[in-house]
Amino acid sequence: MSLSGFLVLFGVLLGFVMVWYLLSYWLTPQMDNPDGFARITGNCGDTMEIGLKIDNGKVSTTHHWTDGCSVSGQCVDTAARLAVNKSVAEVNRLNMMDIMAEVGRLPDSHLHCAQLAETTLHHAVKDYIKRQSQS
Repeated sequence: MSLSGFLVLFGVLLGFVMVWYLLSYWLTPQMDNPDGFARITGNCGDTMEIGLKIDNGKVSTTHHWTDGCSVSGQCVDTAARLAVNKSVAEVNRLNMMDIMAEVGRLPDSHLHCAQLAETTLHHAVKDYIKRQSQS
């Protein structure tokens, strides 16, 4: 393969990745004025965010997003889904084992994805508690 052919192939692949990233971010519904929000970047470089709407002491709606791999996406989606209809105390008790039980067996090299999802969820709850104490 010639250098120009390689550069064209690389450009096409780079363009595809950029379009996929932008579409996944733009097409993920955003949450206006979440009651609790966290955006955490893990040691692996993946970033996760979770937003929570809380009504009558229970999580009613969630928002989640990640720029990470498919395993990160599954873990943050599961963490957000597990939080719905739970009290703040119940959400604080959710951990990476609960996330892994829902997602299924994770490769050892991706266990940190469940841990990052847990951390992001707990930081969103901490943000909610902090906002409540300020009002």
